[in-house]
Amino acid sequence: MKLLIDAGNSRVKWAVYQGEHCVAQGAAEHHELAGLAEVWRGLPLEGAWMSSVARGEVAAALAAAAPCPLHRVHSDRRFGEVCNHYRNTAEQGADRWLAVLAAREVCAGDVIVACAGTALTVEALTAEGDYLGGLILAGHGLMLQSLAQGTANLNRQAGEVVDFPQGTQDALASGAMAALAGAIEGQRRKLAARTGRAPATVILTGGDAARIAPWLAAPLQIVDNLVLIGLLKVANS
Repeated sequence: MKLLIDAGNSRVKWAVYQGEHCVAQGAAEHHELAGLAEVWRGLPLEGAWMSSVARGEVAAALAAAAPCPLHRVHSDRRFGEVCNHYRNTAEQGADRWLAVLAAREVCAGDVIVACAGTALTVEALTAEGDYLGGLILAGHGLMLQSLAQGTANLNRQAGEVVDFPQGTQDALASGAMAALAGAIEGQRRKLAARTGRAPATVILTGGDAARIAPWLAAPLQIVDNLVLIGLLKVANS
């Protein structure tokens, strides 16, 4: 059995695979990691593979909890038919690279990979396997939090997403969604202009995927746990 760990900015998601079959999975907040050692200790694990964009102490705690050899996965220049055009792969979060590798399994055509968590990342992958890079911006909650903390009068609950907000709460909700959806659709337009083909499929994942999906055009798929799927590809290679 193989343990796969996705250590994000806010939460840790994990899964155990026997071949291609998921036999156990879970998630924990950063302050709940102590209990994972006991959960994992009872499993017949042959190895663990981890992607981490979390603080160093979180990665260290996960390494200590794993009851088997732990392989830290990093972004690479190439994997299979996917070529990474990032200038310096050493500075790129492995989660972005792994999500792209997973998206290649889901869709063989042009793809925009959008991971909507604490941050929103938006990646462009061509049908030929060229990963062109992407965007990083504040996620939904972080965007609203920054407005609340950085202004005098915007520390309030967000309202509804509407076309023409006529109140501050709706303006906050609509502005945040316009930024998130606009970033995704903007990259889709740019990728279509580059390839000369029809608009790419958007593959959406992360905690805010369902929140953003209604504001995106088709074709669109929501796929849970893209990073774990990418980790499985690497672990099985």
